[in-house]
Amino acid sequence: MGSVLAALRRRFSARSVVVWVATLAVVYLLTESYDILAGVAIAVAIREGIELLRGLPGVDERWVKVGFGVLVTAGSTAWLWLEHAQSGTTVRLLVPGLAVAAGLWLILDARADFVQGRRLDTGGADDDLSSAEAMLVTQHTSLVADELRRGPKTVDELAEACDLTPSRIRDVIDIAGQDGAIYAVDPDAERPRYALDEEKMGLSGLGRQAAGGVTGVVRRLVRPFTEGF
Repeated sequence: MGSVLAALRRRFSARSVVVWVATLAVVYLLTESYDILAGVAIAVAIREGIELLRGLPGVDERWVKVGFGVLVTAGSTAWLWLEHAQSGTTVRLLVPGLAVAAGLWLILDARADFVQGRRLDTGGADDDLSSAEAMLVTQHTSLVADELRRGPKTVDELAEACDLTPSRIRDVIDIAGQDGAIYAVDPDAERPRYALDEEKMGLSGLGRQAAGGVTGVVRRLVRPFTEGF
């Protein structure tokens, strides 16, 4: 219990709690929907709870994920039944129905983790590029492309112009350079300059990165069904 309280103190402060409460208040003011507010609150609780487990030694977070899934499924099922008894309209049933599906997905995802022997703090072979990382690379690729439209530049010049680290610029060049969308105009130079091939920066460039992000999301959503049985 002491380790749990210590982890809670490290992760949450009075300021962070106030920020989350204010965020939920803004969500309600914008939507005026308790359903959406409850959905956002459940999603935040699940995310923060699982993230909290990263700092707890000796805890198998897969069982905690199962517990979260059971609680969410049970609570959402009760919520769905109450909404059905009170109104029965499809719109009112949508959010609790999605919450039930999310709870069941968590349980199945935990089962897949057990089957594959995967822990929360270890990567998987399918995590070549996460959806968040893919979208971030897409954004950075767009910044680099805009700079290269003004003329060839070195890695350091691109890093300064785009306000990115040189390593991030090299990541963008490596990915966009796979099909020649970004290429070195003087590859033998000590600090080569890079240029942009506009024709290859369409679906094979930025679009390919966005598609990779969408593919990553879909692959993550179906993983419990492809690996858990």
